[in-house]
Amino acid sequence: MKAVSKILTLVSITLILSACVQVTPEVKKSSNQLAISSVRDLPNTYPKDSLFNLSPKYVKETSLKAEQTQAIYQLYTNAISQDLELNGYKVAQTSQQAAFHIGFGIALSDDFTDDNINEKFGVSPGLPDQAGLKKGSFLVYVEDAATGQRVWRGIAQGFAHEELSTQERELRTQVIVASVMKQFYQTN
Repeated sequence: MKAVSKILTLVSITLILSACVQVTPEVKKSSNQLAISSVRDLPNTYPKDSLFNLSPKYVKETSLKAEQTQAIYQLYTNAISQDLELNGYKVAQTSQQAAFHIGFGIALSDDFTDDNINEKFGVSPGLPDQAGLKKGSFLVYVEDAATGQRVWRGIAQGFAHEELSTQERELRTQVIVASVMKQFYQTN
């Protein structure tokens, strides 16, 4: 009887211990990965119908041609304006009217490394590099027009898709912008 009791105890302990082991599923790396992070710096909020303006920021030296940079910034300018308007905000006609400014920049990791992002922007989602793919970052912040202080910062990192058509590029840009700005709206 004692032997059976010991065997049952041993089997029970083995089953309990094996039940405690968790196997983390392997995360499949994909060129469509998007890592997003944001931080609220001040408690300022902006009601619907508040006016905003855009202030693009450019990396001093870029591996892209000037035309490519301009085309990408135009896509993001359109997507940011459209997303803010869909969420109840309005484009200011002059900077004096704006309640807040939206600053933003786009850069490949070859031109603006994660270390630079951490040092100058203070927020990084930390998407790991992937062999054969170019990692890019979309950085955006909200600055209060009256005080000049940053209210919120957000960043998305993903991989550049040079093979996309113009329509696919526009759609991907809209998804990226909406995904990041969603975090601003949730805390506003």
